[in-house]
Amino acid sequence: MTRIDRAFTGWFLAIALAIAPATAWAQAAATTDADAAAAPAEVEEVTWDPTVGWLRLDDALRDGPVPFGWVTEEDAGPSLRGVLSKLDVVAEQDQYLGVVIALDQPALSLTQVTAIGERMLAVREAGKTVICFAEAYDTLTYLLASHADLVVLQRKGSIGLQGLSTEEMYLVGLLEKVGAEADLLQMGRFKGADESLTRSEPSEAWSENIDGLLDDLYGSIVGTIAENRAMTVQELEAAMAASWTLDDAGLLRAGLIDRVSGRDLIEVTEVQFGDGFVWDDAMGESMASARVTNPMALFGMLFREEDPSLTRPTIAVIHATGAIHSGESTIDGGAFSDASIGSKTMLDVLGYARDEDEVKAAVIRLDSPGGSALASEVIWQAVRELSESKPVFISIGGMAASGGYYIASAGDEVYIEPQSIVGSIGVVSGKIVLGGTYEKLGIGVTRRDRGPRAGMFNSVEAFTPEQREVMRDSMRLIYEQFLDRVAIGRGNRLADLEAVDEGMLFTGRQAVENGMADALGGSSAAIVAAAERAGLDEGAYGVIDLPRPMNFQEYLSEMFGGSVRAPGSGSVEALTAVRLARELMGEPAWQRAAQTLDGLMLLRDESVLTLMPTTLIVR
Repeated sequence: MTRIDRAFTGWFLAIALAIAPATAWAQAAATTDADAAAAPAEVEEVTWDPTVGWLRLDDALRDGPVPFGWVTEEDAGPSLRGVLSKLDVVAEQDQYLGVVIALDQPALSLTQVTAIGERMLAVREAGKTVICFAEAYDTLTYLLASHADLVVLQRKGSIGLQGLSTEEMYLVGLLEKVGAEADLLQMGRFKGADESLTRSEPSEAWSENIDGLLDDLYGSIVGTIAENRAMTVQELEAAMAASWTLDDAGLLRAGLIDRVSGRDLIEVTEVQFGDGFVWDDAMGESMASARVTNPMALFGMLFREEDPSLTRPTIAVIHATGAIHSGESTIDGGAFSDASIGSKTMLDVLGYARDEDEVKAAVIRLDSPGGSALASEVIWQAVRELSESKPVFISIGGMAASGGYYIASAGDEVYIEPQSIVGSIGVVSGKIVLGGTYEKLGIGVTRRDRGPRAGMFNSVEAFTPEQREVMRDSMRLIYEQFLDRVAIGRGNRLADLEAVDEGMLFTGRQAVENGMADALGGSSAAIVAAAERAGLDEGAYGVIDLPRPMNFQEYLSEMFGGSVRAPGSGSVEALTAVRLARELMGEPAWQRAAQTLDGLMLLRDESVLTLMPTTLIVR
């Protein structure tokens, strides 16, 4: 049972307590003007004990707001923004001597590691000490730890560092065995959309595309670690190769770690911080996330309307994650993934940001492999409409590929993480031909078509030459529109559009160099830059996350109306297969693959997609 599932059960049972006497509620809410008047006129100066922050990372991090109005931050699980905020507190408040970050096999993405690592460096620049501790390190957790003053390993712990490796599956032989055929078309020489289903090995263009991407990703990872650990890349690679066979003493001699310690860390912390400090695992965390125990208050939380009305200048952070499609965004509605980007929801949210006077700028936090070409165009137009009256900055998370980059190009400025993936400017269309499969299974299919193009997407036969030419003409219209939108959005910042189209992929660092993005940085940097563009001083504005959380009544309506899949819905076989794949791949890898799978499912409804067809997973 997930955190949100547990929260759902707890809050649902709490409804039964709503008939309790209102006396407790009245007592809890009875704060009067007289009480306020009784407060002392002078506030006694507060003195703080020396403090060390304690930050434990042992799970995935949300890169967005809490989805439900009745779920607390605690129940929804930790968020990337929450982690960054805690590190900001340590950097900015004088009582903190530093922070200890305990890594217990967290499921972090490469871009999340980069964002947290940059904030760790900010803590160090503020004169505070950052210590990372783990019982074992892999490549990503070690990359994160390398940003600390001290990398500490539990006694008898281990390190296994490795480079990047990909495995690409080519399924044309499998399809032949079952009598199926992939009849796919792509627009863009480097797109690679059809290759996994029509070839037994990659084309030269696709290999060039992926090799360039992996070279930069690997160079970024080892370059960052080497710089942080004061090694050359050659020294680091030698240590990486040796790390698998070294004990903790050997790892210490190799310079991969700085200390070996017991789990209590006393032998490290007493040297770094002395023995007169207190631990703090809240680090400025708001009490608003604390549990509410009053039954009437619980009932009110379940059914309250979240009022987004604002009373001060505000930056709207609009979260857009998953495959792109027409209709409503979902939080648990994809066939595979947990989230999707719906054009209707985005229109509503962008419209609110446009019409709300107190919203002075917007930041769209985008993480998508693409999807529907039509929905991407609708959202692009809405972003441009908003940008006519207010600054709109784009913050790219793990990916903004194909339709994702289509949307990103509409922003005034694009902020991107060094290891984010962008590009895949191209379109894909086609179908899986199952005529041979039907024959092998003994299934007879009789087709009846009426009217022009009626049988274009039948499942029995491949496209005829005429149909393929019609499809290519249709795809070319969308491809040229895609190029036009990128050219309009990026303007003269993208000097050579032809050098980045036809499905080519780029890391964030490459994207800044070639003009596809404007600056390296995460969502926090984009928020600050958007505020500056809007003329807002630091500390003079608030931040609101959109879309707003659903209340309980909305959740029930969506759940039974079908927009949001209820927990446990779907066939047992399908859910078991998805759950098994999720466990085998790990959560970050599954979420990335699931978004692409959901995007491919859109071929049921749309003939042409702007979708990155391949999932790249960095472990």
